[in-house]
Amino acid sequence: MADILLGFTNVLQPMNILICLGGLFVGVLFGALPGFSATMAVAIFVPFTYVMEPGAALLLLSALYCGGVFGGSIPAVLVGIPGTPASAPTALEGKALVRKGEAGRALHHVTLSSVFGGALSAVALLICAPLLAQIAKMVGQPEQMMVAVFGLSVVIMLSEDNLFKGVMVAIISLVLATFGQDPVQGFPRFTYGFKELIGGFSVVPVLIGLFSLPEVFKMLEDPHGKMTETGTVGSMKLPLKEIFGNLINGIRSAVIGICIGIIPAAGPDIAAFMAYNEAKKASKHPEKFGSGAVEGIVASEAGNNGATGGSLIPLLTLGIPGSAPAAIFLGAMIIHGIRPGPTLFSQHASVVYTMIIGFILINLLMYIVGMIYCKFGSLILYIPKSILATTIVVLAVVGTYATSKSIFDVWVMFGAGLLGYLMQRNNFPTSPVALALLLGTNMEQSLARTLTMYEGRMLDLFSRPLFTALTLFTVFSFVYPLIKMKLRKNKKAKEAAELKEQ
Repeated sequence: MADILLGFTNVLQPMNILICLGGLFVGVLFGALPGFSATMAVAIFVPFTYVMEPGAALLLLSALYCGGVFGGSIPAVLVGIPGTPASAPTALEGKALVRKGEAGRALHHVTLSSVFGGALSAVALLICAPLLAQIAKMVGQPEQMMVAVFGLSVVIMLSEDNLFKGVMVAIISLVLATFGQDPVQGFPRFTYGFKELIGGFSVVPVLIGLFSLPEVFKMLEDPHGKMTETGTVGSMKLPLKEIFGNLINGIRSAVIGICIGIIPAAGPDIAAFMAYNEAKKASKHPEKFGSGAVEGIVASEAGNNGATGGSLIPLLTLGIPGSAPAAIFLGAMIIHGIRPGPTLFSQHASVVYTMIIGFILINLLMYIVGMIYCKFGSLILYIPKSILATTIVVLAVVGTYATSKSIFDVWVMFGAGLLGYLMQRNNFPTSPVALALLLGTNMEQSLARTLTMYEGRMLDLFSRPLFTALTLFTVFSFVYPLIKMKLRKNKKAKEAAELKEQ
């Protein structure tokens, strides 16, 4: 308790509060710009922390990290462009709410859910770190493989209306994820002479193209001359009934984010999709998902922000980063003479508790910063569609080029945009493409290493408790939606038959 109180004292110093606010403003901006990310924000500002006190340095990096993950949701709602891959599920529901004139409602839910998920992950970091570190110790290549397979079960829920098309898109996208260098043997595959394909297809250009350009193409083909029209923001006020009605959903999604965060190489992207999937399973009205379901926004944002604190748990307790930003945190801590691991909480108690308590404060301050950004960002909807379409294309090109300074990625983005437009015109779901590309590489790597570890004795995998549990969850996650769909069809058929008899 003395260390926690010391952490509170350090965090509440005026300079440290200003550092948290400044980091949040910059982090949200990085997350909101397509092609930029929380990882990029943290990496760029590490050199600036050399002259800072260790506690203040970690507060700045924490604020940049949390702000970056949250910031991607603002363009995801307003213009359908996920600023980060973790905001892709938010774009599915956000765009639909904007079309209904409820952008303000969507943005307020995004901000509240992000604050809630991040704050809950910070509390878990403070209270449950030793316990969750024991779970992190149990995670190896087989467990990472099963997390990826478990994540692919989301495809079934995302493609519920047309399961065949959704699964077909996911399989083709998994094949696309194999383009590039073999993760084990190192030889190039399916590069067709393009050196740019040695690293495979980058997720960011594909996501930007899939989610932004189809909207532009729809604006251009508008036969009624609505290019001069503007959108409406609507009220940002939320009734308490609606907020508390999503409380269980928010808690469940944040817990999923925390658990996914502690698994190396998973991170906020996978957490967002998995939380979204579980929310749809638990919903009383799953048919509303994809057409402006607030539950989907709450789940996605609570999940991806829950992963922020979760990814720092194995870093602080075991010295194992759970995400790319957490790996940069590791480097920054070593620069300041702080070695993460079991002795961290005793040898550097003042610094580590300053960071953890600061994580809680940062997520609370994020509500203020987030609402300011949402209020000003929502003004973009008042721009005529003709100008907005041009702005979206410019942002998409600049954001894509900024990720790796490659014109090839820009062409990939345009190709993905055209493909996404054709898929939407023919009722093919685009979400499985994003999910398969996010999970495909990690799944292939962990599968190859697992086969090497357990060659000829695959049944021994079930001696690993966490692997067995994840396998059972995966089987249930694949089978349950199919059973639910079958029961719903039978119910509809029975109701139709009763109406016919009447």
